[in-house]
Amino acid sequence: MINDDSKAGDLVAIALRSFRESILPVIPADQRFTALMIANALGVAERELAAGGKADAELADAVGKLIDAKGDLRALLPRLCTDIDAGRFDSPERQQALRAVLKDITRARLAVSNPKRLAAETSRSDAPGSVR
Repeated sequence: MINDDSKAGDLVAIALRSFRESILPVIPADQRFTALMIANALGVAERELAAGGKADAELADAVGKLIDAKGDLRALLPRLCTDIDAGRFDSPERQQALRAVLKDITRARLAVSNPKRLAAETSRSDAPGSVR
């Protein structure tokens, strides 16, 4: 291998940039939607690779504290759903804690899948008079 330092995220970033600059401009109109979906998928993959597991680890800690359990996020989320269904978050205090964690999960997912939407929501919620 010529460049041993290349990372998957760097390769995806190069592929995405090349696709947007060289391929997307010459895509026929009837195939543009498919091409844009490909570019979006590459962008999501790039952001997932850049984020690594940091957000998942932080969210797993938050969910774990909420349900008094340990594990990775993928394992904890079904347990959280079970606890919600069982009414363990029906008290106002528990609902507030649950909402905070669910908002954090949503923001973390938006950071990867739709960062423009996250930025719009963040700027709107930071506006004077907004309610969080």
